[in-house]
Amino acid sequence: MKFYGALYRFCRRVIRLVRPAYHIDYPDRLNGPAVYLCRHYNTRGVFMTMPWLDKPVHPWSLHVYHDKVLCYRQMMDYTLTKRFGWPNWKAGLTARAASAFLPRLMRSARAIPVYRGSMKILHTYHLSLQALLSGESLLIFPDRDYTSQERYMGDMYEGFLAIDRLYFRHTGRHIPFITLYADPQTHILHVGDPILFSGASRDPGERTVVYQAIKRQLSGLPPEITAL
Repeated sequence: MKFYGALYRFCRRVIRLVRPAYHIDYPDRLNGPAVYLCRHYNTRGVFMTMPWLDKPVHPWSLHVYHDKVLCYRQMMDYTLTKRFGWPNWKAGLTARAASAFLPRLMRSARAIPVYRGSMKILHTYHLSLQALLSGESLLIFPDRDYTSQERYMGDMYEGFLAIDRLYFRHTGRHIPFITLYADPQTHILHVGDPILFSGASRDPGERTVVYQAIKRQLSGLPPEITAL
């Protein structure tokens, strides 16, 4: 898939060799630009979706993983030391290797950096809109608690819903939000029914309906329950 760079394509091949395969149902829903949404599952969600999607996507990823210095600090100050409890010497060696590798992988995967709590988030929206207007799609993992492995989806970041307003402003059409539910028992990647705004995305009631529909589909509940 030439959409991605050589490094990502190599990593994708390796993952497909060593990880359980996931089969996609309803692949006909993967037509046209869309915002795909999936559970993070403490990184497992990435490996259950990206290696098996035949459709190229731009994943959203935290901006620190796009910069060598910031990536190193994230690994040393939080991920490896506070979260995993590694000693500094071990964390330092791993953080150096990761900070040299991950920014290159993000570029190769054509990931879009996400700047939470900063005005730079406008850059995230700009890159996302340009991708959609070019006929390309996004893949977002919206969990607030990205380490959760519970079946039912908890609270989500909802800033990604603003993409609909930007897309509608430029095209006069609403962008479909399509959930991907990876079932670890059956190894099936279920593609949900497209969820679209029917009115203004600024309307609180409309946002709540869309938000709750996405949460239910990401929890693996039956499609008839999620109908708008």
